[in-house]
Amino acid sequence: MTGGDLRRIAASSLVFCLLNACGVAPPVDRTVDTTKIPITTCSEKARDAFLKARWLSENLRITDAHEYFLKAVEADPEFAMAHLGVANTASTNQEFFEAFRRAVETSTNASEGERFLIAVTEANLAGQPEVQQANLEALVTLFPEDERAHNLMGNFLFFNQQDYERAISSYRKAIEINPKYASPYNMLGYALRQVGDFAGAEKAFHHYTERIPDQPNPYDSYAELLMKMGRYEESIASYEKALAIDANFVPSYIGIGNNQIFMGKFDEARLTFEKVEENARNNGERRQAHVWTVASYLHQGDFENALDAVQTLYGIAAETDDRSAMSGDFNLMGEIFLRAGRADDAAEKFDAQIEMMRSSDATEEVMKATERNHNYDLARVALWKADVDTAKKLATTYRDEVATHNARFEVQRTHKLDGMIALAEGHMDEAIMHFERANQRDPETWLLKARAHAAMGDAEEARRACEQVIDFNELNFNLAFVRETARELLATL
Repeated sequence: MTGGDLRRIAASSLVFCLLNACGVAPPVDRTVDTTKIPITTCSEKARDAFLKARWLSENLRITDAHEYFLKAVEADPEFAMAHLGVANTASTNQEFFEAFRRAVETSTNASEGERFLIAVTEANLAGQPEVQQANLEALVTLFPEDERAHNLMGNFLFFNQQDYERAISSYRKAIEINPKYASPYNMLGYALRQVGDFAGAEKAFHHYTERIPDQPNPYDSYAELLMKMGRYEESIASYEKALAIDANFVPSYIGIGNNQIFMGKFDEARLTFEKVEENARNNGERRQAHVWTVASYLHQGDFENALDAVQTLYGIAAETDDRSAMSGDFNLMGEIFLRAGRADDAAEKFDAQIEMMRSSDATEEVMKATERNHNYDLARVALWKADVDTAKKLATTYRDEVATHNARFEVQRTHKLDGMIALAEGHMDEAIMHFERANQRDPETWLLKARAHAAMGDAEEARRACEQVIDFNELNFNLAFVRETARELLATL
């Protein structure tokens, strides 16, 4: 089927929905632009609320966007894309799954292009990147002149594939189609940062700021670049510009707090995170405050206070019986216990995670992914106990299960686990080979690589890997577990 054929089908689907979903004719002042992904609703009020919400969401005003997506749903309960918007801006896991199910249920009212968008999210939840990519490619074929389709493709390549060069091409295509569209400038900056083009990233963020100078996120994004470069005071100043525009812009508080952590000002960081708690508009924002409080303690190696902070985190989820979030909190507890050398306690929490998830409202595919990753967690517990044979058996099971999905993140995890096993067995060349194939955005991968090089007597490569961890300077929770360890290892080289 050609792109033109698909586009005509999409247009006909849109017209059918407008004429039949609500039982009235579409407004006469609305024209169908077949070059763009349709917005399928017969309610003017719903459409206007959706457009406002989409713009807010694209510029990271998530809580504000959520309110408008809800208004769109209220105006048109059969508006599939509004339900998807509610899901993607939800403050709790529970609300996400409820809203996403409604998006799927109402997708029969949606156009072909909108169903592709829902299918992308569905495939992401199922851990099916190939299906995600196929749907996005179909969407770009269907709407080659839609800047959002190319931006979404760029996001997939950036986050799911870590293919930054192709992501850059997608973002540039979106900008070429619509130079006034702000969102791709933002992600272009992040992609250029990932390939080491800091000057190009700075230019992209400058263009982003020019497009929407009255919004907080351009200053927030630029602040992240400055933080990455180790320019902490300048970064904080840029975050403060964002907060001067919107005092409730949570990402900027998180950014300031992380700068303070990297500067060794842990008490100040926790005071910054308390501001998020004080100004929180929903449980999602409250949880963010405590997640990063946990990270601040982990950076100090203070496991007890970190566990206390996770208990608070768990309590917030328990208030609304958000069991999938509570399941994730059990996993975090297990992770902390594991790093503290309390392997049996870690295994107990990892098991509790599974039981809690089974009683949650998560989709079947999310449940299956949790069960797969349970083998990964238990294999690491076995390694901490020096039970390499059990670790190898669990790793084999995990590898076989991951092979059925071929999700990049999980495949990378198999290599990380196989590398850890090789490290435990003294096979350093094999360990390094696996770590090279693991997630290169995970600072722990570099620390493990440093240990392997150090064991081989290659102090230079070990130092380089340790320095990569120490200079990581990104909003990455895993960094909290490994940065100080990297410093300790570096001191011995």
